[in-house]
Amino acid sequence: MKNLFYLVAVFLLVVSGCKKDPEEPTPIDTFASSVDGTLDGQTLTIQSSAIQSSYFLDQGETTGSLEVGIQLPNSERLTFFIAEAKDGTVTLAQEFPAVMGSGSYGFRKEGSGANQKIMVTPPSYVKYSKSQNTFFAVSGKIVIKIDSSNMTFEWEVTFKDIQGNTFTSKGTAKIKDFKSNQRPRSQINVPSSNLSITSISPEYGPAGTEVTIKGTGFSALKSENSLKLGELVIGEPNSSTATELKVSIPENGTHGKFYLSVLGANAESAIFFYAPLIESVDKTSAKVGEEVAITGKHFDTDASLLEVKVGDKVMEILSSSLTKISLKIPEGTESGKISVARKGKPSVEGPELAITADPVNEGPPIDEIFEVVSGNLSFEEVIMNSNAYGPFWTFEIDRDNHKLYAVGRNGIVEIDLNSKSSKLIVDANDQVYTPELGTAGVSTIPQAIFPDGKGNLYGVKSPLAAIFAPTNIFKINLSAKNSTMIGNTKVNAGGIFAGMYVSDDRIYLTRALNGYDLLSYDLTMGDAQTVVNFQSKRASELIPMEGNTFRLIRDQKMSELHYNQIEDGVASELVNWSGQLESFRSATGKPTEISGMEFLNGNFIGMFASLDNEYTFGVQTGGAGNFVKTGEFIIKQTYQRNGNTYPILAYEIDDTLRGNVLVVDKNGDAYILLQTPTDGQGNFIAGPLGGIYKVSF
Repeated sequence: MKNLFYLVAVFLLVVSGCKKDPEEPTPIDTFASSVDGTLDGQTLTIQSSAIQSSYFLDQGETTGSLEVGIQLPNSERLTFFIAEAKDGTVTLAQEFPAVMGSGSYGFRKEGSGANQKIMVTPPSYVKYSKSQNTFFAVSGKIVIKIDSSNMTFEWEVTFKDIQGNTFTSKGTAKIKDFKSNQRPRSQINVPSSNLSITSISPEYGPAGTEVTIKGTGFSALKSENSLKLGELVIGEPNSSTATELKVSIPENGTHGKFYLSVLGANAESAIFFYAPLIESVDKTSAKVGEEVAITGKHFDTDASLLEVKVGDKVMEILSSSLTKISLKIPEGTESGKISVARKGKPSVEGPELAITADPVNEGPPIDEIFEVVSGNLSFEEVIMNSNAYGPFWTFEIDRDNHKLYAVGRNGIVEIDLNSKSSKLIVDANDQVYTPELGTAGVSTIPQAIFPDGKGNLYGVKSPLAAIFAPTNIFKINLSAKNSTMIGNTKVNAGGIFAGMYVSDDRIYLTRALNGYDLLSYDLTMGDAQTVVNFQSKRASELIPMEGNTFRLIRDQKMSELHYNQIEDGVASELVNWSGQLESFRSATGKPTEISGMEFLNGNFIGMFASLDNEYTFGVQTGGAGNFVKTGEFIIKQTYQRNGNTYPILAYEIDDTLRGNVLVVDKNGDAYILLQTPTDGQGNFIAGPLGGIYKVSF
């Protein structure tokens, strides 16, 4: 029993001696992902939950790339991309625009499409995403230390904001198990967009036009976008975002593409075309078949891309360059403004081109109508009373635009004095003609007209054609060729000259009512004022002078001629003018009357008629002293009436026709109207004799 006890004891000792020693305690791993630093003055303390890392490595490689994304407050984000994740220092060089839009992908320099993920590893970068912009570090360094599976790196970098001001960031990042989230390189998100221009708008316009350029890969920092238009350096744009630039078209450029450079990458646009600019035309008038040269800018070397018109007529382009177009005037061209357009685009207007023709008289030879008695007078036919819209009984001149406006039985016509071409403004069916009762006739033709030089023709409708209407004053828009009756006042000149003058802000009219008046209205025929009231020496002419000044001529007989001068609506006392006209009295002693009077460059130019059919031109130089004769002539053309022979006249025939028969153009040439005879009852007789003639002296 005792021996058994000892055996058990020995066995227990052996068993206990065979037990292993206690295990050593496992070390505790305290390394955790974190970020501590500063960014643009704000302190960063970021825990692991806000840090994401991806390690990019393809099969067979030993070193991969690391992207670390750090979620910051206010939805901001800081991203580090390290092209080679190994110990050492990475020096950053600017490879991407300093400021871009958020969320753009695709390799800026080599990619072929926007928002495209491609298998190219970008260089190391640091980017900071805030609101709508992404800022890329323009310089700095990252110092990397790897301890087994963990990485620690320190950074110190500089950014630029959208105004070009710098701000900095520095700190330390710890990334635990930085290789744990491994992906192929094809999943690298390259941070920039392909540099491309997708559109420009507008693609046509004059210098100074602001063009919007849209595309991808632009820098929101203006100074990083370098622009050229063709070979002309524009520099930086007016404004920029990552997808849109705005730039003003320079004065000294030519048609061309926009060329954009951003940090060494390049892109180009479609062609921007300048609107043509007409600087001069080598002729003011031309005949059909003649060549005309237009000089300017921004035309084209390809004539087929251009369209040139005179008025509404397309011209034949013979040749073109960027600065000159040569064209030929085709058949059917009428006088009008020259315009040049790039086909499909709005045109630009140049000066007026008068289309002339070799003079072809429609009436009798000049020497059968006029006989010069004295002076160096010459006559030239302008338009005959046999014209489809004649006979004409009154006319006026727009000196600045070198055009006549003539009132005929069948319409009002415009006559271009450069070309002698005429065109209808309104016909006898227009409201300025049509009578309310009865049929149209001489007595219902408009009594007076006045072109204001601003595109309007004012006039007086015959009171006999406007018996019930509230007004007989009209205005015609010459470009639109439409008429408007204005105001609610009717003015009847009765048996006196129906005079009309339109100043900058007033309409002046003669009236016969319990005597005679010169009335004034505003341009809407309101604010009626009596300027002059007179019982004798009725009105015979209104003579426009300079500014808002004109003369009211009283009486027709040269021996009784007087005037009131009106300045800004105020009339002078009655002035006797007859004493300065003594040299115009007929040698036969027959009465002499004024046919017409005009004012040009400080001088008064008059035409006077004696009842022996002799007409005299005279000039009062400087508006003072006696009139001096410049020439005399006789009208030889006659007509038959009741078996008797009478001369055609160039002065007011009777109380039915008291129209204007003399105007003077800006060159000092006179135009006279030989009126078709009437029978005293307002009826034309003896056919459409007479017309408008130019008189040079």
